[in-house]
Amino acid sequence: MIGAVAAVVGALGVLSAGVTLLATRSVPMAVEVLLDMLVAAGLVRLAGGTSWSGLAAVVVLVAVRRMLRAGLLADDRWRASARRRPAGPTDRAPSR
Repeated sequence: MIGAVAAVVGALGVLSAGVTLLATRSVPMAVEVLLDMLVAAGLVRLAGGTSWSGLAAVVVLVAVRRMLRAGLLADDRWRASARRRPAGPTDRAPSR
């Protein structure tokens, strides 16, 4: 029973990520939604019975989620700083 609930949560995560992608056109946001729902599915699966392999799977999923989140945030900050940076002498076309 718990395995079926976890599978439903995972499927709803894929559906939610798809809806997020269509609504926002933001791949990073859709990936975040998907990873959050997969973590939830892993935690639901752990509620059914604790095993070392199940615990390890959730730990790996949380670690991947955190690394992707940090990478996406760093990429967003880099893009934002590139947009705010004024054109310097090397960025301008040579005038003749």
